[in-house]
Amino acid sequence: MFMQELRNGFFDFFFSFISFLGEEYVYILLFGIIYYTYDKKMGEFMAITLGLSATVNTIIKNIVGAPRPFQKYPELVENLRPETSLGKSFPSGHTQNFSTVLFSGFFYTKKKVMFYVSSVLVLLMMLSRMYLGVHFLEDVVVAAILGISIAYGAFLVFNKLFDDTAKLHRLYVIILIVIFPFLFFINGEDFFKSYGLLIGFVFGIMIEKKYINFDMNVKVIHKVLRVVLGLIIMVGIQQGFKILFGIFADEGTTLMNILNLFRYFLISFVGFGIYPFLFKKFKF
Repeated sequence: MFMQELRNGFFDFFFSFISFLGEEYVYILLFGIIYYTYDKKMGEFMAITLGLSATVNTIIKNIVGAPRPFQKYPELVENLRPETSLGKSFPSGHTQNFSTVLFSGFFYTKKKVMFYVSSVLVLLMMLSRMYLGVHFLEDVVVAAILGISIAYGAFLVFNKLFDDTAKLHRLYVIILIVIFPFLFFINGEDFFKSYGLLIGFVFGIMIEKKYINFDMNVKVIHKVLRVVLGLIIMVGIQQGFKILFGIFADEGTTLMNILNLFRYFLISFVGFGIYPFLFKKFKF
C-alpha cells in the first residue's frame, strides 16, 4: 500500500519495465547471447541454475499457497501486472529467478561491477513487484535470499565438477529424478513449465557436449546470426505450441500442464541441444 501511494505515470512504466526484465523473453535473449557467442560454460551454468531455482520456487509456492496482496486486500491494492501474477505469492518467482541469474553471473565472473549491478537490479526488482501489487515484502526478501543462495551453491558444485563431465551429468539427472515425484502432488502451471525447462536444459547440454561441441571462435556476423535466428526459433516454439496446445486443452487442466511441460522442454532442449547443430552444419 505504501509503494502504491507513490503511483504516477513514470513509476508505472519504470517498474513495469523492471518487472519485464525478469520474464522469459529476456532470458531467452540473454542465454542466446551468452551460450551461442560469449562463453558456453557460463551459459550452461546459468541455464541449469535458473531451471533449478525456478522449479524450487514453484514447489515452495504451491506448498505454502500464500495469496497475493491484491487478492488479500482487493479494495486496497491494485494489480498493475495481472499477466505475471497468476500463481501463488510466496516467494516471488520474478525476484528469485532474477537474483539467481544475475548472481550466478557474478559468482562465475567474479567481477565487482557485476556484483554492484546485480545488487541494484535485484533491489529494483523487489521494489517493482511490490509496487505492482503482486507481492508482499516477505515474498521478495526471501526470494532474493533463496536466489542468491542457490546461485552460490550451484556455482560451488559446478565449478568443482565441470571438468568431470560424467559426474556433472549424473548430478543433473539425479536432480531431475529427485524432483520428478512432485509432478504427482503439485498442480501449478508454473511448476510444470519450470521442470520442463530444467529437463530440456539437462538433456540439451548433454546432447551438445556429446555430439555437437560447437565452436565459439566465429566471426561477429555469425554470432549475430546465431542469436537472431535462435531468438526467432525459441519464441516461435514458445508461442506456436501455446496456440496449438490451446486447441486441445483448457488452461489449468492436467492435460495443459503436461503439454506446457513438453512445450518448455522443447524450448530449452532445442535451444541448447538441437539448434547448435546448425552452427556446424551450415558453418556459422
